[in-house]
Amino acid sequence: MSHLILSENHVTAYRIICGDPSDPAVGNAAAELASYFTKITGAEISVVSPDVPAAEYEIVVGIAHGAESIIADLTALGEDGFVIRAVGKTLYLTGYHGRGTLYAVYEFLERFAGCRFYASYFEKIPSLDAFTIPADTDVRETPVFSVRNTFWADYTHNDSFCAKRKANGRKFTPIAPEWGGSSNWAGPACHTLFDLAEMDRADGHINREPCLCDEQVYETVLKNVRARLDAHPGARFLSISQNDSDARGIGCMCDKCKALLEKTGSYAGSYILFVNRIADAIRDDYPDVTIHTFAYRFTRKAPIGVRPAPNVTVEMCTIEGCFRHPLDECDAIDDPYMKSDTFPVLVRKWSALSETLSIWDYTTDFAHYSLTFPNFGVLRQNVRLFAENNAKFIFEQGAYTSRNGEFCELRGYLFSKLLWNPYMTEEEYRSLADEFIGDWYGAGADAVREYLTFAHTVTKDHHMTVYDHPTVLYPNETVTHHADGDIPPLTPDDIRDYRNTDFSPYLFWYTELIPNPILPRGYALFSSALDLESDPVLREHIETSALQVQYLQSYFLRQLYDTMRENLSRVLSAVGCDDARKAEILAYVMADKEVDYRAFNERLYDEMLAHNCTDIREGFRLSAFDKKNLHFENTALGWV
Repeated sequence: MSHLILSENHVTAYRIICGDPSDPAVGNAAAELASYFTKITGAEISVVSPDVPAAEYEIVVGIAHGAESIIADLTALGEDGFVIRAVGKTLYLTGYHGRGTLYAVYEFLERFAGCRFYASYFEKIPSLDAFTIPADTDVRETPVFSVRNTFWADYTHNDSFCAKRKANGRKFTPIAPEWGGSSNWAGPACHTLFDLAEMDRADGHINREPCLCDEQVYETVLKNVRARLDAHPGARFLSISQNDSDARGIGCMCDKCKALLEKTGSYAGSYILFVNRIADAIRDDYPDVTIHTFAYRFTRKAPIGVRPAPNVTVEMCTIEGCFRHPLDECDAIDDPYMKSDTFPVLVRKWSALSETLSIWDYTTDFAHYSLTFPNFGVLRQNVRLFAENNAKFIFEQGAYTSRNGEFCELRGYLFSKLLWNPYMTEEEYRSLADEFIGDWYGAGADAVREYLTFAHTVTKDHHMTVYDHPTVLYPNETVTHHADGDIPPLTPDDIRDYRNTDFSPYLFWYTELIPNPILPRGYALFSSALDLESDPVLREHIETSALQVQYLQSYFLRQLYDTMRENLSRVLSAVGCDDARKAEILAYVMADKEVDYRAFNERLYDEMLAHNCTDIREGFRLSAFDKKNLHFENTALGWV
């Protein structure tokens, strides 16, 4: 097979043609290619305008020098698609739009140079004495999903990293044009009815909804929708979506709303009718805008006899599902108030009703960001389920406010790949994960792989929610030693002279707590990984991931010390110790345990901050906790 020799021995005969210097994304694509080309080869390469005469050795970035005639049906590439094609000695990296051209450059660097953009703070850039590509190179790709939002911390504000990962769908902060831009929103992207309907916030917002049959509500919302669209020219989406709620939330229950509920079989009926009415009213003035609404909590059930308008997208939320098993194989619903269909049934019903569907998926434990969340075995299958049901706009929500210790970079990387190609095989998916782990953890990779495998094994029969407590997801074993009728060998003198009495046998008199096997195995494996790897950057990666085991240990220690306290309390009660003396003894005996527990958590606190893991859960920053006065009551809740 013949090859194009792009560079050899730190020298290149090639130059880069910037297809459209006026397009900031195309200009940036050419600049990025030149920068990485030099890093990879050591060769300086020039960037010139498309006005220069064509030459034999060119890399054309964008549309120039014959791209229109060489690349068939350019317009079909849309905003994100691209072509990587060699013709003679010329290489074309071309999209119909600037974003697609930028993606062409990064795909070329990944596929043919071996670059890996794993995180904004960690890239793998090879050094090549000879940079060659097959002379018959011809790659053409368009994404399955139009909007791809990997909502993890590294993606929320880093525009360049989003471009490298082909993540174009940031909901809450737009991506700058030079990095390809994004599908921008006119105002907030979720839970908007409180403001659009100008509801009074004095009473809070949980489970409160406006009456969608009220004409004044309609006029108010329409007015504010138009105002938002006027204030955000070029916006692609505007959200008219229910307020946030807990699982018990419901819509308005006036007579008209009740009648719609009975007629359509779902609270979603009134919401779709209301949103359709707004969408019809603004369609002519804003023909490129899609109105967004939710199928979430009490609106999750698909209505009967009501279809979303063509310029409306319904965003289905997976929040009630089990996240340990594939959504289309598990019928567990974490919602005692909702007895409607499971997600795979609902997604098919909504898909049948809608021209385009959106998905809001949940991919971490939002109450415990640093807790091992073993869902890697289901991600590919879930994303494929979305694609098979006509979903076009995907939002994968994770630990979005902070880096955490729980494989956040790996999960974000895999999601970005899946959202571009949801139909990859299981072998391709595993290969991507395996390569990432190898590059991220170096010589410690095998130990980390073993930990991940073990975490999936010990939870395989567990239905996992996005708000699981650590000791629920990883329960500890309790061993019983004595029954309540067994009187321990304590005398009144032992009680009276308690400071000289050894109470240690009674801390496990009735029950003993045995740690979940993931704790000893986790400590051993991460310790082994650190022993094997000497590179300080890769060691930092291992140390950060090891925080998830320490985090779980914090909750085990809390449960362990509470078990000890309960055992000793029962022993003292059994021998007739009065409440006042029992309180004294418990405080005395458990004092050193509480000191040890506080010291453990203070060390964990410091280590989390040292590794930039600043948030312990959604909405809770470590800085909100005084390390010297942590809230560790006699409960397994620990930090929260």
